[in-house]
Amino acid sequence: MAEGTSVKIAIDKIVVNPDLIARSSLNDEYLEMLAKSLDEDGLLHPITVRPLSDGRYELIDGLHRLSAAKRLGWKDIEANVIDADDLEARFLSLKANLVRRSLEPVEEGEVVYRIMVKHGLTEKEVAKRLGVTTKWVSERLALVLKVPEEVKKMVAEGKLGLGHAVVISKIEEKEKQLKFARLIVREGWSVKEAERMLPEFLNDTIYTIGYDGRTFEELLSILKENGIVMVLDVRHDVEFVKPEFSIEVLKRQLPANGIKYVHVKELGVPKLIREPYVKGKMSYECFRQWYEWWLEENSEILERALREAKSTGPTALLCQERYPTPKKGQKHYCHRHILAEVALELGIFEKRLDL
Repeated sequence: MAEGTSVKIAIDKIVVNPDLIARSSLNDEYLEMLAKSLDEDGLLHPITVRPLSDGRYELIDGLHRLSAAKRLGWKDIEANVIDADDLEARFLSLKANLVRRSLEPVEEGEVVYRIMVKHGLTEKEVAKRLGVTTKWVSERLALVLKVPEEVKKMVAEGKLGLGHAVVISKIEEKEKQLKFARLIVREGWSVKEAERMLPEFLNDTIYTIGYDGRTFEELLSILKENGIVMVLDVRHDVEFVKPEFSIEVLKRQLPANGIKYVHVKELGVPKLIREPYVKGKMSYECFRQWYEWWLEENSEILERALREAKSTGPTALLCQERYPTPKKGQKHYCHRHILAEVALELGIFEKRLDL
């Protein structure tokens, strides 16, 4: 960065970029007082700007002085012109305000936050450039991060870094933010690991869907409307189904529409069990007991399938029955109802939605 030179610059050639300067709001009372001082004593301290390629200048420091000069009708103003890139300009603007102590801690935190996110800097790097402690940086960041107080405290105490907090702030629900923050601390995840695990963490709902009475196009439309990225086919016997819902067709058509298709026969119900249940020759209690035993016998396959669904994205359990529970003309339960309940009981998913 070259040393600055003080020159007179036409005010109409000075550009104010709110993203660059530390202070972007004006205090009207202070502005009035400053205008009076400029009128009586002139400008005691030049503003700071950097040259732009189009012949104009971008303000780095001196928003109140520039605004007061405009209010007085000045045509030009004394300015220190320096060569600085975006990062240098942001730090110079913040440093100048820190020296004058003209910013509130929250304002300081907002500027530090913008700089760190924009340029990918750590708390230590910012502290070194500003000549302050890492604790000073963390305390101010904790004031502005859009996360619960407990998470802000974790940042201030050094349990979480800014990068972690930025990842956490992408979660809308405060309760989930706190849960993910605790998970990061418990697992010792780096920022990159937390970023990678976030989609899986947010994938907290298991969906179910049946195709009876629907065309493939209708089924596909429902899947897309709900953001489903994977269909977990949990049918056991598929010999006597409509051709458009055969394994071969679904294996081809769903991926062609951006939806992953996985068939796990072991999570289905064999015809030998399903048929007497559907025909009313077996009670639901007996059917459920058998299926729960069946899932226990295939527990490794079950957990592997659900974990894959969790890591892939919003997933729908697919079976033939239109509804998971007795409804309208359907008098029996579909086994996917039990499977979805088990997915919740295992803690792999938190919510369930039947499509």
